[in-house]
Amino acid sequence: MLQHQSFGIAALVEEVIQPGAKVLDLGCLSFGTTQTFLELSCQTFIEDLRSLLLEINALDAQTRASRLSEHLTKKPQRIKIDVVLCWDLFNFMEPELITRLIEEIQPHLKSGTIFHTMLYTGTMPTAPADFKRLSGFTFNSEQLALQEPLSTYRYSSLNLMKTMGNVSLRASLLHRKGMRKDLIEMMFEYGNVKSQNALQAAGTSGAISAFRQISLTELPLTAFNAAMSHVSRSPISKVLDVGKKVGRNMQFLQREAGELFISDLYSAILWQCSRKESFKGAVHAALKQASLPENLDCILLWDLLNFFSVEEIQIITSALYQSLSDAGVMHFLLFKQERLPVNCGVFEIQQSGLVGTFLQPAGNKPVKFRTITDVVKSLPQMKVLSQGTGRIPSGPSYHEITMQKVVKDQ
Repeated sequence: MLQHQSFGIAALVEEVIQPGAKVLDLGCLSFGTTQTFLELSCQTFIEDLRSLLLEINALDAQTRASRLSEHLTKKPQRIKIDVVLCWDLFNFMEPELITRLIEEIQPHLKSGTIFHTMLYTGTMPTAPADFKRLSGFTFNSEQLALQEPLSTYRYSSLNLMKTMGNVSLRASLLHRKGMRKDLIEMMFEYGNVKSQNALQAAGTSGAISAFRQISLTELPLTAFNAAMSHVSRSPISKVLDVGKKVGRNMQFLQREAGELFISDLYSAILWQCSRKESFKGAVHAALKQASLPENLDCILLWDLLNFFSVEEIQIITSALYQSLSDAGVMHFLLFKQERLPVNCGVFEIQQSGLVGTFLQPAGNKPVKFRTITDVVKSLPQMKVLSQGTGRIPSGPSYHEITMQKVVKDQ
């Protein structure tokens, strides 16, 4: 039996759920969250999908979908749900069954409905866990003992958004003290948004602090400050951040930009490449999926370029160049080290204005580009606007650069 402190559900109660709100809980009545919602004068609907998944595991896909439709309680059309609690159930539902679930409850969704779910990152359990509330939002999570394990599915945030349809990632949280280390909590927001990567304004400080990467090292970045000077506090500025979505507090970056868009470009490119796309095709497919706006004023690449060769860097930056406004800027950091980190790092703007950084440890793969000069030369349509150097404590030295789009005289 493991304990899990759900900062996500706590944040929902603190920030989103108001007296009179309507909550659709796909878990069991025995989980014990109902009392909390009743104390808030919420109307709660319990569906107990776990018991259904145990019953239909051996059935074919069409029958599973039909049984799901029959299982869900019919509600008056006027009922509009504010929050849907999905627990860890999506880990045991094929994409088509998740899509069917969304279709079935769609009449009761509204723009702004929040879905909260938990995804496993380690060894998949045999079945959805039995979450029993202890106090606050700490749960005992006990695995069910089954002779035949349920089929399991792994989802990235991008794949889950595709499966769920008209949703965008609102926030995510991992590896916080009190959480199970093999669980990621995610919130998705339903409704018509201009882009799946457009971020809404941040919420209260209490909820924001729950969705925040810990152990960040603050860095003063000269070139980053120069990049942000082009967009700071302009209500019409557009900023694209291609860093990791998971575990970041975007509150302070949102304050600086008129509109903020995010796209985990590294993960999206790797996913497209895994489908046997050419690298150029993978980059364009990843950017098309991101549904980015035109005339971006600033693109924050962070450490993305370190993971690609000079030729691949040119393909990426040339594609992004097309979305830049005249005199728009790109900012990136290049590491001076022999071996690449195992994955992209986390970069988060702090209240102090400094950039909080968490880098993954070095792996076995060598850095792909030869020199920093090679990278700069691969961007012939841009000029160096600002640069700086430094060293990450207990980590590599870095060279940060902001480059500006060169607009030829007409």
